[in-house]
Amino acid sequence: PGGMAGGGGGSGGEGKKIGVWGMVVVGFFWVHGGIYGNEAMLMAGPPLYVFIMLGIVPFVYSLPIALIVAELSTAFPEDGGYVVWVREACGQVLGSHHAYWVWVIYVVDAAIYPVLVSNYVNTMVPMSETSQGMLSVSIVVFVTAINLLGTDVMVKFNTLLAFVSLAPTLVFVFMGMPKLEPRRCLVSEGELDSSLLVSWILWLYCGFFSLGTLAGELDNPRRTFLVSIAILFPAVLLLNTLP
Repeated sequence: PGGMAGGGGGSGGEGKKIGVWGMVVVGFFWVHGGIYGNEAMLMAGPPLYVFIMLGIVPFVYSLPIALIVAELSTAFPEDGGYVVWVREACGQVLGSHHAYWVWVIYVVDAAIYPVLVSNYVNTMVPMSETSQGMLSVSIVVFVTAINLLGTDVMVKFNTLLAFVSLAPTLVFVFMGMPKLEPRRCLVSEGELDSSLLVSWILWLYCGFFSLGTLAGELDNPRRTFLVSIAILFPAVLLLNTLP
């Protein structure tokens, strides 16, 4: 997430370009990004258990984290988010350890998404393993270049990507609504993999803590965070539940 924050840094006012809309479109990919990959969640248990978890977790897990992030980002309006908070609370030594392990985690985590994209493309246009690998690397290079061009370009690119990502989801929802059978949401029979279901939904809603890494790029961190969370939280809840 730190890489997504662009080149602003610090708490100075110069060069801060991200307002509410920019925060919403950038935050969208940290807290949701689309329904892609959620097939495993749907197979982890009967519909009733899936919908119960989708309804409970955001309020007992995501919303408290989002409000904590908004408060701490207002107190420490710097790029870095939780890395800065740990450094300020625990000192430079523990802060450095934490920063290193955050970097390791996101090197691994970020590698998932280019591979996921190449797998989706492969379902439509069959490719060899080498071609899939080259596509994944190309995505990494392209996204890195976008980030290096600065915050303004990054926000514009994320805006375009948000529309592209959301379009199939919205079409899917609108086409499926007339065929909706509410009683199917109450089906409780079937095999339940509780560990997969819980871990998947926690991962699905864990992105709110990353929003703090943009605090140094915002014109008015307090207002921007609160309004952005007020938009993102219900949007993510609906986008994870309706499809």
